[in-house]
Amino acid sequence: MDVSGFGTRALSQQQAIRHGLYEALKAAFAECGIEWTDDWDGTYHEDRGDGLFVLVPAGVPSSRVVSALPHALVGQLRRYNAMFTPQAGIRLRAAITAGEVLNDGNGVMGEGLVLAFRLLEAAPLRAELKRRPGVLALIVSDRYFQDVVRHDPGCDPDSYRPVAVDVKEVHGTAWICRPDHPATPPKPPRPLPRPRWSVPVLAVLLAAPLFSDALLGTPAATPPCPEPVQLNVLASTEKADVVRALAAEFEEGSRGFDGSGCKQVDVHVTARPSAAAVAVLGRGWPDGDLAVMGPEPHVWLPDTRWEVAEVRKTLAGSGRSDVALADEGSIAYSPLVLGVAPARTHEQSFQWRDLAAFRPLAAIDADDSGAGLAAAVAVARVELGVDVLGTVTLGVPDAVRALRDAALRTSPAGTPACPAADRAVLASEKAVRDLACLKPLYPAEGTLHLDHPFISVRRAHLPPNVRRDRVVGLFLAHLRARPAQDAFQRAGFRDRDWVPEPHEGIRPERQPELPVATDPAKVDTAAVRAAWQAANRPTRVVLAVDGSERATKLADLLTERVAARGEVVRLDFAPGDLGLVVERAVAAHGPGQPIVILSGAAQAVAPGPAVQNAPVTVLGVGFTAGACSAVTQLGAFQAAYRGDCYEEPDVGRALDLVAKGLWGAHG
Repeated sequence: MDVSGFGTRALSQQQAIRHGLYEALKAAFAECGIEWTDDWDGTYHEDRGDGLFVLVPAGVPSSRVVSALPHALVGQLRRYNAMFTPQAGIRLRAAITAGEVLNDGNGVMGEGLVLAFRLLEAAPLRAELKRRPGVLALIVSDRYFQDVVRHDPGCDPDSYRPVAVDVKEVHGTAWICRPDHPATPPKPPRPLPRPRWSVPVLAVLLAAPLFSDALLGTPAATPPCPEPVQLNVLASTEKADVVRALAAEFEEGSRGFDGSGCKQVDVHVTARPSAAAVAVLGRGWPDGDLAVMGPEPHVWLPDTRWEVAEVRKTLAGSGRSDVALADEGSIAYSPLVLGVAPARTHEQSFQWRDLAAFRPLAAIDADDSGAGLAAAVAVARVELGVDVLGTVTLGVPDAVRALRDAALRTSPAGTPACPAADRAVLASEKAVRDLACLKPLYPAEGTLHLDHPFISVRRAHLPPNVRRDRVVGLFLAHLRARPAQDAFQRAGFRDRDWVPEPHEGIRPERQPELPVATDPAKVDTAAVRAAWQAANRPTRVVLAVDGSERATKLADLLTERVAARGEVVRLDFAPGDLGLVVERAVAAHGPGQPIVILSGAAQAVAPGPAVQNAPVTVLGVGFTAGACSAVTQLGAFQAAYRGDCYEEPDVGRALDLVAKGLWGAHG
């Protein structure tokens, strides 16, 4: 089956359509008593981007497939379409055939399968969906109609009409049905007088099925083209455009692979954000993610090997061994650089320790791309002064506060990088080159390399797919060949020899690599993503202050860090009213935001109403010894609510502790 007009829809609409199609199919199969599975023994299926094909086991009666399934599918599609705009609506072309299907380890094959794909492209079927309303246009082969439909009143054979089909090697008659928009049946033609030569003709027609389905016509002079190998490629967002162009060239060039002129491969390129791709690959790309993420990739083209290591770590941590990632080497390179206004490029380099001087930096999104992840790693390394970035080093209080301060030196998400004479961008050389308003500055002591690996992905528990493995190897060779390397250079990347296309401001020499980049074990990218995302978190805080000197000073420091990307609600209280602070805060502002209480002196537990059955988070700071003990009011808050209590006389260290509670990765 194929979704009509899929390629003309926006990406968000395509995602909604794919999700709706899979949900409708699963519900329709269940309604007909046919189990939807993912293995060869059940309803085996393969995704084709804008559609899919399903193989129903031989044990399921053919009459059930053609009599019940189309009508159940129509009902499900109508329910979906009723919830969405017409632009995201689904109308399907579907073909049903039957026959032996073989899985030889290289994929599935069979005459009936080829015939189904040919019928799906038949002009009368396309015209039928355009000519009349309805959500489903169904076509079946002549043999299927004669053997299954015609003999079963439950299949409503009168709702089918014959059409002439002429697609590649397929010539003859097929039958079209509109389950949700049947045509008025034509009047039967008047019977013709029987010619004297009818018996010999009948004998010839009866003999024809012994050799082939009547749709296949007379044997062609050359064998029909085999169904192309489906190659699904998952590319990073930064490489998506150039990879799509190179994939189209590869697909067209596949006609010359064996001299037959047949297209050997269909390439489907999907671009997804780095963190999303890593997460779904780490889950083994389950069917539930197909609608949003697209078909399971056979080739993955991330920006960095850090992302590959992150997937492998996730797979190993969950005990999965069914997904195998093979690193076939780099297809391009790009160094991390600092993009600045041309007036600031007279020195052509900078020191990492001076990064804070280039403010504000454009927003850094560690989840969107490998380049964003590398930028977050670079900032964390500078702020923390360490080359090992993991859960421990990123989670200590002073590190959390430092990352929050670094995040506040970046522009809010969505702020354009250009035009701005005082703004800088920490990004890949390719991205900076694309921003005509900026020029690159190169770190003097070395940088991080985006090494753009080619990763082949396969299911380790399935037999090798020889045809697809061959195509993956040919695609790799295509991307490494000189014409493709020239295309990468024109797009702003460096080729496999680190050579860029000559361009103003681009330094041709290979940049030294920082120690943190040369050893993947030094960087826990999942921890970096989580820490950077938490540091950027918009925060609304109720800040309760008792008016003491240290509490007021800490309140000012916290206000700077919260209000810059959030909101502070100040609640002043007298020391004797400490026991009522939580009740007052919740009554005035609700329980949804954390309450930070700064108290200069330890206060005994005071009687008073407590906030019950509310998800309240309280962070208390007491500047005297014993301020958080069980007999104090702050200690009672700690026992009653989520959060923590800190006894810390030093304002700076107290700031770090509260920062960890507000912006720690698990805060």
